[in-house]
Amino acid sequence: MILGKHFTVESNGLLTFAAGVLAPEPDVRRLADALPVLYADVPPSDRPLYYMYRGVCLENDRELYQQHDIRYDITVILPGTIGKEYIKTVGHFHPLKPHSSETYPEYYEVLDGEAIYLFQKNNRSGDVEEVMAIEAKKGDKVFIPPAYGHVTINPGNKPLVMANLIESHFSSLYGPFREKRGAAYYYLEGEDSKGDFVKNPRYQNSVALKLVAAPSLTQPVSAVKNKSLYEAFIAEPEAFKILK
Repeated sequence: MILGKHFTVESNGLLTFAAGVLAPEPDVRRLADALPVLYADVPPSDRPLYYMYRGVCLENDRELYQQHDIRYDITVILPGTIGKEYIKTVGHFHPLKPHSSETYPEYYEVLDGEAIYLFQKNNRSGDVEEVMAIEAKKGDKVFIPPAYGHVTINPGNKPLVMANLIESHFSSLYGPFREKRGAAYYYLEGEDSKGDFVKNPRYQNSVALKLVAAPSLTQPVSAVKNKSLYEAFIAEPEAFKILK
């Protein structure tokens, strides 16, 4: 999917899709939904934070996605802050694959704007074992390996539009982040133009945050280096069986 060709972003952050694109009504996450994972106590409201369009594709490609049990989603995260905290997703982990000790991975791509992807691995007691912040800009692809929970933050002043490829049937796990009131770090407005990461005191382990630029990450599917996630899947769907 190509911004400006297959869809446009309206001033309120909602997407308008071109003819020939299959797209459901978005699931909306509002401020009231995010209260359990926020840095500060704020009053609940129906203020929208982000929109999730699940199962987007061109009509001609629907059968291919269904055959491979892969889903292409588009999420729009609005700019702004909640108190001092930049708007983020509520965050989740993935369950184990059937008959496996490995959880489902996922692929992300920034279509417009900028993102900070916070990846977190927990130990068996639910405390943090490893955490990294990945800075990504338009065109960057980020692979989420098994065992990592993830939160997406919009640190910019415009909507963050991102896509993902994921196995189409499992349900995400939101409990681990809710139980700790979010990930191991929050991202708050700083003194200068950049924000500051602040530790979440509800985690007993003190784990240093690793800062990583998206282009430095290894891509397990070589086809994504020169194509968008959508184009790479259509050209070589078997390459994405790692998601299953």
